[in-house]
Amino acid sequence: MIIDLDDIKERGLSLELIEAFDHFPALNELHADGEAVFIQPLDIRVMARKFEGMVIVEGSVATAVRLQCCRCLQEFEQSLDATFSVTYARHLPDAEAGADDGEVELQAEDLGMLAFEGDQIDLTESVQEQVVMAMPFKPLCREDCLGLCSQCGADLNAGKCGCRDQEMGGKFAALKDFKVKKTD
Repeated sequence: MIIDLDDIKERGLSLELIEAFDHFPALNELHADGEAVFIQPLDIRVMARKFEGMVIVEGSVATAVRLQCCRCLQEFEQSLDATFSVTYARHLPDAEAGADDGEVELQAEDLGMLAFEGDQIDLTESVQEQVVMAMPFKPLCREDCLGLCSQCGADLNAGKCGCRDQEMGGKFAALKDFKVKKTD
């Protein structure tokens, strides 16, 4: 997804695009690995403006994916929506050297600034980064998913499996019946 700087006029440049996930290498890899099956193309909306030698790009990206629940292993569909703001500059500001008073110096990338060269800006990395960050770390088909039985592997969302509750074992089993008396 390329923005040509000559297309950004005084009022800015507004773009609305529908792009297939396979135009984005990181998303294509997630799809190929089966981690996320993209069931809708990416709906991308951006507004680019020039400001003092920099280009400020604000936008949103939306899509839908099929994921596997980390508790019950059932597939489910989830929509992903993300907004972003990135500033592109030909020359990134240098970090000041000599901060000896224990302060942490933020780099330009930490502030959402990226370098570009030439007369075009490629938004591919920024867009795919937003989609990846919008994906849940531990996908759940629903918040109260019960998962699978640890003994027989039955889906507990469908009902009880008939297995006995597993006895507590290990080194803390001796504390199972331990009671503490309150003293006034």
